[in-house]
Amino acid sequence: MTPLALVTGGSRRVGAAIAMALADAGMDLVITYRQDREGAEATCRRIAAQGRSARAVELDLAMVTSPDAVAAALALDRLDALVLNAAAWHGQPWSSWTHHDLVGTLQVNAVAPLLVAQAMRPLLERSSLAGGGSIVAIGDAHAAGTPVRGYAGYLMSKAALAQAVQQMAVELAPRIRANTVLPGVVAWPESIDEAARARILERVPLGRAGTPEDVGRLVRFLCLEAPFITGAAIPVDGGRSLR
Repeated sequence: MTPLALVTGGSRRVGAAIAMALADAGMDLVITYRQDREGAEATCRRIAAQGRSARAVELDLAMVTSPDAVAAALALDRLDALVLNAAAWHGQPWSSWTHHDLVGTLQVNAVAPLLVAQAMRPLLERSSLAGGGSIVAIGDAHAAGTPVRGYAGYLMSKAALAQAVQQMAVELAPRIRANTVLPGVVAWPESIDEAARARILERVPLGRAGTPEDVGRLVRFLCLEAPFITGAAIPVDGGRSLR
């Protein structure tokens, strides 16, 4: 049977690149979206053009409160790889972060992914992939000890996600592996102008930005070609985390 992957937030940018990388490797896909139904369906059409099956499911992580609700919304009967990509990303001054902002960001970026993983555990445990089922979470290189002004809530939540994945690696073994990918600059936000981009790249040893496809290739490797890797947190940042 063709292996199946679930990618949360797979409608565009990094999520779409991950979905395409897994489809190119021979996997069928289910991708979730919150608002961008058009983008999700476009990604599904691209996957279908590769000869793989794909469907899009609406899932708002801000509203996820139980594994049972997730399982009912997704209605899957099998799963081999779970990619926790969907996230809330925004910045604001330190003094303006409110309880509502912080809790909401933590819910989407750390709490809901853990509940999704709980929901998918029975299916992943039955995977026939080498090494068993695979969970890959998309973290952030800056959440590993290099703070960025204005992004306290976001980076706190991504640090919590990375810790949650390490817990999964211990608690879900031996049938499920869990790893984190830590992207640096792989898809520029529109709010960052050319001058700011140049200043950022000065601190990247490779001297250039990466691409969403760089992340997709690593996720594909962890899902399909790394049966003895679990609990790892791997940067995709051109060496930025070394400085």
